[in-house]
Amino acid sequence: MDVKQLIKGARLPEDTVSLCLRADLVAEYERVQAEHAKALEAAGDSLAGSGGAVQALDEQLTELRQEMTGSTLTLTLRALPSHHYQALMDEHPPRVTDEGVNPRDRLGFNSSTFFQALARTCLISPDLDDEDWEGLFGEDGALTDAQVSRVCNTAYALNRKDIDLPF
Repeated sequence: MDVKQLIKGARLPEDTVSLCLRADLVAEYERVQAEHAKALEAAGDSLAGSGGAVQALDEQLTELRQEMTGSTLTLTLRALPSHHYQALMDEHPPRVTDEGVNPRDRLGFNSSTFFQALARTCLISPDLDDEDWEGLFGEDGALTDAQVSRVCNTAYALNRKDIDLPF
């Protein structure tokens, strides 16, 4: 085993997060999907007896999927080398009051600022400028709290989970 070759071939873990920026389409898809399930149940064994309702709903679901795909932003994140991760933690120290460390900062950093900074630092694609980032993650950003959490949790997991052999 050539250690130098192993090290040269090392790759940090990566993951993607897909975010549909049209929540209205997601809600409509879920509504049509529920309607589709009811239509299938009502049709029983005979889809022909559904009066074409199932097929129409199938087509509507397909159109909505295409629209959602066109409104989806996929972010690719890569873990940071250990010393970069530690330096980022140092840039976001836990908040300390007279009573001690803020309970929300028990992981060793300011949880209000660190997670988004980590996500932005881990982002390798697409290239987002400050305006793009603010438009997504800012005070009036396009993402829900759940979407922001998915991105931040993915970045955190890439850096903190153990990489082990799957066998």
